[in-house]
Amino acid sequence: MYQKPDLNTPLAQLRENTAAFKASLARHVSDERMGKGIAWDIELMEQRDDIAVKIVEDFGAIDKVMSERRVIDSATPSAWTVDRLTDEQLAACKADWPELGMFADDTVRRVADVLGIRMVRSMAQEAIRRAPAILQAHESR
Repeated sequence: MYQKPDLNTPLAQLRENTAAFKASLARHVSDERMGKGIAWDIELMEQRDDIAVKIVEDFGAIDKVMSERRVIDSATPSAWTVDRLTDEQLAACKADWPELGMFADDTVRRVADVLGIRMVRSMAQEAIRRAPAILQAHESR
């Protein structure tokens, strides 16, 4: 069964570990440092080393998920969503970009819901650019 890749978990961990790293830095330069000695400084730096390792692991997890090639359903955090087109927006887009007319409305809507309308337009423009050569090759058979 298909499962959409999860980027939300590693991104949340990255935010959490980055906040911990920043908190450690702030603690290191705060008034709390007064009279603690070099051992306290070293302890904080060692803690930050551990946090830095976690941050590198978080980036590795994000890279692993995003490096898997998917054509339409690419890995994205849930915050990166594309708003669905309304009928009015679709009509306006088709009026402004006549190249969208080469695709059926339901196809434009479904692909735009995943990739965005600008990507659909780009696909239509590329199809129009390639059409003469493809038609010529087809006719020459």
